[in-house]
Amino acid sequence: MAATSLHSRPRQYPALGKPGRIGTLNLPHRMIMGSMHMGLEGRRDKLQQLAEFYRARARGMAALIITGGAAVVQEGGADEMFVLTNDDDCRMLAELAAAVHEVGGRIALQLFHSGRYAVSSEIGMQPVAPSAIPSRLTRETPRALTTDEVEATIEAFGEGALRAKELGFDAVEVMGSEGYLLNQFLSPLTNQRDDQYGGDFPRRMRASLDVVQAIRKHAGDDYPVIFRMSGADLMPGSTTMEETLAYAQALERAGVDALNIGIGWHESRVPTVQQVVPRGGFTAIAGKIREAVKVPVIGANRLNVPEVAERAVAEGYLDFVAPARPWLADAEYGKKILAGDRAALNVCIACNQSCLDHTLVQPHLPVSCLVNPQAGQELLWPIAKASTSRRVAVVGGGPAGLEAAVTAARRGHKVVLFERSASLGGQFRMAGKIPGKYEFYETIRYYTEMLERLEVTVTMQTEPSLEELADFDDVIVATGVVPRIPDLPGIDLPHVATYAQILQGEVAVGRKIAIIGAGGIGCDVSTYLAESSHATPDAVGYFRSQSLPEPAPLSRDITVLARSDKYGNGIGRSTRWVVKQEMSRLGVRVMTDVQFVQIVPDGVRVEVAGEQKTIEADQVILCAGQERAPLFSDADASASDNLSEALAGRARVHIVGGARESRGINAARAIREAFEAAYRID
Repeated sequence: MAATSLHSRPRQYPALGKPGRIGTLNLPHRMIMGSMHMGLEGRRDKLQQLAEFYRARARGMAALIITGGAAVVQEGGADEMFVLTNDDDCRMLAELAAAVHEVGGRIALQLFHSGRYAVSSEIGMQPVAPSAIPSRLTRETPRALTTDEVEATIEAFGEGALRAKELGFDAVEVMGSEGYLLNQFLSPLTNQRDDQYGGDFPRRMRASLDVVQAIRKHAGDDYPVIFRMSGADLMPGSTTMEETLAYAQALERAGVDALNIGIGWHESRVPTVQQVVPRGGFTAIAGKIREAVKVPVIGANRLNVPEVAERAVAEGYLDFVAPARPWLADAEYGKKILAGDRAALNVCIACNQSCLDHTLVQPHLPVSCLVNPQAGQELLWPIAKASTSRRVAVVGGGPAGLEAAVTAARRGHKVVLFERSASLGGQFRMAGKIPGKYEFYETIRYYTEMLERLEVTVTMQTEPSLEELADFDDVIVATGVVPRIPDLPGIDLPHVATYAQILQGEVAVGRKIAIIGAGGIGCDVSTYLAESSHATPDAVGYFRSQSLPEPAPLSRDITVLARSDKYGNGIGRSTRWVVKQEMSRLGVRVMTDVQFVQIVPDGVRVEVAGEQKTIEADQVILCAGQERAPLFSDADASASDNLSEALAGRARVHIVGGARESRGINAARAIREAFEAAYRID
C-alpha cells in the first residue's frame, strides 16, 4: 500500500471536521449528504436496495443524510416518489430511518411539492400551481390553486413534518428552491394571484412562512427544520437579490433552524450543475445570504472536492456543505475527507450521465454513477473477497480497463494491466482537454492511486501476446475504441485528421476548419478549438484588472457538418443544451441534413437540399463515430471476438465496453460492463 507516497500524504480539513449544530440536532462535522432521488423510492421491492444505499453513506460518515423529496400530497409528487398521505409509503420511510440509525447515522426527510413541475401522467391529475402559467419544463399548463387549496397544502406540509418526526427522522428539509411549488409562490414569474398569497413581495412570501409556522404547530419548536431556498432563480424578471435577502431573514424570524441555498430553476438557461460550472462557483451567493442571517447556511453546487468545500466553510461563505452527487461517486466522501485521504477520493466529475440524466427520461431509470457503478446497487454488488483468488489480465488502460483492474483487485485477484500507450486514461485523457471537462483527470488520478494501493502490476507501452494471455485464469479485454474512418473519397488527403490526432496534439490546428460529424465528439472538438482561440480566463482577468481591452481571439472559422437534422445526439439531456449554447456563444456554425460527397484539397464537397457546394476548409477533422480498437496492432478488431476460441481451455475471456460493441458506446456503459465483468470473476 502506497500510503507514504507524496500524493497520498494526509491533508487536513479542519473547518469541515468541526462539529456543528442545526437547531437541537448536533452534528459531528460539516459534511451533509444533499437530497437526491434514486429512482428506487416508493417501491416496496426496491426498499432494501435504497436502505443499503443510505446505510453505505451513513457508514461513510455523512453528518446528516437528506432524502429525496417525499410529496406532502399526491398532486405534488412524481413517479418513484414517496407520498406522505400513503400509509404504506410511511411504513417504508420508517424502515429507511431505522436503517440509517442502525449504523449510527442521522437522516432528514425532505418535504416536497412539485407544483407546476409535476407531470399529469405521473400524478394522475392536472398539476397545480400558484397561477395557471405553462411550464417550459413539462410543456403542461397547471391549474391555479384556490385559496382554500393553498391553505390545505400548507397544512399538509405541517402534517408531513409531524409524520416525519413520528417515523423517526431526525429533521426535515422543506423544498422551496429550484422552481418547485414554494419557489413558484415567491416569484412574480409564476405567481400572478391577487389574494393573500400573491401580489406584492410580502404576500408572495406568505406561503413559505405559513409552511414554517404549520411545521412548528404540528412538530413542535424543538424539531430541526431546514428550509431549502433559492439563492438565485437565474430567471430574468424573477426574485431580486434584495428580495432574496429579505426572504431569508423572514424565514429566520419564522423559525427555521438552517437555510440550504439552492441555485437556479430547471427552466433556467444558466448551467448550475454541469461540468462547465467552476468548482464552488455559487458559494458567493450563499455567502451573501449568510451575512444577512444568524442561522446556519448550507451550500451544495459543485462542491465536489474537499479543498473547495474547506475554503467555503473556513472563509465564512457556508456553515455546512451538502453536495449530493459527490456522495454517489464515493460513499465514503466524508470518511476520506475527515481522514485527510484526498488521494483515495473518487471525485464526482459532474457528467450527469448516470444520475440526473436518468431522472429526465421516460420511464425513469434508477440513479447510479458513471465513476462508481456500484452506487445505488450496493445491496446487489457488495464488494467482498472472491472465493478463489485468480490471475487476471486486463488489456487496455482506458476507463473501462482501469475499472476492471481496480474491481478485480478489490475482490482479491492478482491483476496485471497491459496498456499499449505511454499513459493511462484512454478516451478520458482526451476528454479532459475539452473546456469544462478537466474533471476527467480526477478519475484517471483516482484509478492510478487505487492501482498502486491494490498492488496491481501495470505494464505500459506493452501489447501482450496470445501466449502471455494464456498464462492467466481470466482475461478482460477493454481495448476501447478508435476514431472511425468513413468511406469517403479524399479521406487520405494531408489536411484530414481524426479527433484523436487533434486532441493529442499530433497535428497542427488550422484556421478554417470543417468537422465531419455532429455527435458528442464533434460538438466537443468544436468547442475545444473555438475556446482555444480565445485568451485564457486568467489573461482576460488580468487585462480587465489593468483596464485594458480584452485580447481579441485568433481568427478561426469552424463549421460542424451533420448528416441528420439534429446535432448533439448522444449527449445527455441535462448537458446537451449547455453544449449547444456554448457552441453558439463561440460562433461555431452547424450545417444539418448534409450528404457528404468527397473531401477535396480546399474543403469538403457536400450536398444540401439537392444542391452541391464546397465547405471551404484548410483542415478537415473526422468525428464520424468510433469503432473497436484491435486487440493486437497487427490484427483487425475481430481479433477480440476470436480470443475466446484461441484461449479455450486455458483462460476465460471477458470483452467489455467499446471492445465488445462500439455502437452507442459511452463511458457509463463501458465502466459498468467492466465493473460487472470483474465482479463476476470468482
